[in-house]
Amino acid sequence: MKVTIESHNGRLRLRWHDGIKRQTLALGLPDTSPCRSLALKKKSEIELDFQTGHYDGTLLKYRSRILGKNPTEISTFELFNRFTAYELKSRGLAKSSIKSRYQPISVMLKKYLNKPAHTIGKHQVENFAAICAETLTGLTSKERIRLLKNCWDWGQDKYQLTTDNSWQTISQRFKAFPTQRVKPFTTKELQAILRAFNHHLYYCHYAGFVSFLMNTACRFGEAAGLKWKHLGAEYTTAWIGESVSRGTRRSTKTGKARTVLLSPTTQAMLMARFERMQPQPDDLVFPSPKGIAIDDQNFRSRVWKSILVGCSIEYRKPYAIRHSAISHALAAGANPIALAEQTGHDKRVLLETYAHVIDRKYLFVEV
Repeated sequence: MKVTIESHNGRLRLRWHDGIKRQTLALGLPDTSPCRSLALKKKSEIELDFQTGHYDGTLLKYRSRILGKNPTEISTFELFNRFTAYELKSRGLAKSSIKSRYQPISVMLKKYLNKPAHTIGKHQVENFAAICAETLTGLTSKERIRLLKNCWDWGQDKYQLTTDNSWQTISQRFKAFPTQRVKPFTTKELQAILRAFNHHLYYCHYAGFVSFLMNTACRFGEAAGLKWKHLGAEYTTAWIGESVSRGTRRSTKTGKARTVLLSPTTQAMLMARFERMQPQPDDLVFPSPKGIAIDDQNFRSRVWKSILVGCSIEYRKPYAIRHSAISHALAAGANPIALAEQTGHDKRVLLETYAHVIDRKYLFVEV
């Protein structure tokens, strides 16, 4: 392979064909004698790499490293911000998630590790991990290191990073303390909560919403974002493929859609609701009193806490409704695989999380 030095509009560039396609590398240098000498060195480097099998077809290896000017080399802070923007766009993350999980990492990088990303190796990663260990809980540290590992994986082919991702193994050092399982509501507690909603002067507006959560184990945002067009004929099914959080509509948590079978009780509730509201297909099934999607923070702080206090029931977050529905279903003998499909759970995670509620009995066939 032969690399040719050319002058284009008074600037030097290299041209060659690597056997797959024609390549052009702008050197960003004026066509002067000293710069021709630099171009000759770059030409020799590329030709030698091709002969010895170290040729980089992405050309990242051969581009000039000028921090802040060449987009192939950026600081750790800027790299993570670009990764955050990518995550926001590709995964449809909620702005609240960006604010609580991603922005604190960006702040830490700017304060403790604001260096060219390609210079970050094992030593720098270990120092940063030590700062995390001193200032954060084990669980938070592990989560932040994991996101940085994902960031470096994402940027590997886009920017001049080291081929060895030093964030890969460092997260194994962080061991989160075991957390207590969510305590499910008993059936009697769930019934008492639903009665309280139905008879409350103001919060009766949310009774149908809470009943739907209890009888489908849907996530809060999935039920809040449900539209009438998502319901099947005679209200026997509900298509769950979207979610609403803090006013932003996006895909479900797993990025997958599913169809949930609805109980006769839920079907009757939805039928009566339709007759009363006479909605359009794109209208929300469970709007807030203002006609917009129910906000989880407002619901939890103003409505949910008040109802539990009135019922003299120990406080648990609204998520405990979903947890309770799944726990009771498994305890009653529901097929875990079928239940995972209905609730949008990862099958392995569901079994690991809820195995303790499955009735323990002899499972093997006696011979």
